[in-house]
Amino acid sequence: MRPLSPRERKLVAVLILVLAVSLVLTIVIGPLVSGFTERAARREALVQTFHANEQRIGSLNALQAEAERQIGQMRALFMAAPDAEEASEALRERIETAAQDAGGDIKSSEAVPAEQGWTRAAVDVRLSHAQLATLLARLNTLQPALAVDTLTVIADDALTNSRSDLLDVRLEATAPFVPAR
Repeated sequence: MRPLSPRERKLVAVLILVLAVSLVLTIVIGPLVSGFTERAARREALVQTFHANEQRIGSLNALQAEAERQIGQMRALFMAAPDAEEASEALRERIETAAQDAGGDIKSSEAVPAEQGWTRAAVDVRLSHAQLATLLARLNTLQPALAVDTLTVIADDALTNSRSDLLDVRLEATAPFVPAR
């Protein structure tokens, strides 16, 4: 190998210098600059999160009022009473009142124990076909809503008198229940 001329030595030295500078830029300064940009991006994301949280905090009163309104609407769908026995008794009274309003002759009524969150009541009533239809229509429009679980209709009088319109009806109903505040 022949020795390098002074001009070639200068070119090799400049090349080594350029390599050294690019190596320093790549290894030292590149990560340092990218760290600044990453932290700036994180700061910007935190500022946006902070502003979004401030807006949520500002709307907290409106959200609370809306939640209370929705709870009130939901409570209107349930029977509210201090305990399940009183709720069952209230349901019994509602069914009994509806049967009397329909013109039925109440034989007996009872508040039946039910599972958790439900009230149950039963009524035995004597009425005509038209009165039964009226009773069922009234029960269908009661608020809070109830479900008729069992409807037993006995027409014993029709066996002896074909013109008899009287029915013996046993009606059992359930309704959802929540403890009153």
